[in-house]
Amino acid sequence: MNKSVLKIFRQAKLILQEQSQVRVLFGQVSKKLQKLNGSHKQINELLEHVQLFLRMIKKSFTGEYSSFSNKTLLSLVFGLLYFVTPLDVVPDFIPLLGFSDDLSIIYFILKNFKSDIEAFKVWEFNQQPMS
Repeated sequence: MNKSVLKIFRQAKLILQEQSQVRVLFGQVSKKLQKLNGSHKQINELLEHVQLFLRMIKKSFTGEYSSFSNKTLLSLVFGLLYFVTPLDVVPDFIPLLGFSDDLSIIYFILKNFKSDIEAFKVWEFNQQPMS
């Protein structure tokens, strides 16, 4: 495993142990989301998935949704942390290509935790008030 990826993974484990660190991560993610413009399909997809991960972690930490395993939560936090880390495998300042590794990590998580993510989406949909 790449040294920087391993470092991000270790940091994700530490963040999960400290709820205040989760809030710090959310702040970092929010700042990065504001900086990105959704002018490209790939970036729009990345933004949608990152926002989904934010909702999933938030609902888990507030106790509103309790069906995630520690492994799922760790993977979600890792994905967000990788997203905000400026020195990942392909630096984000490289136009479009810079987000390809971020998107790859997000898709890896989406694929490997598909059932957890789909269950959350169903749960989230069912929480919406009927009009």
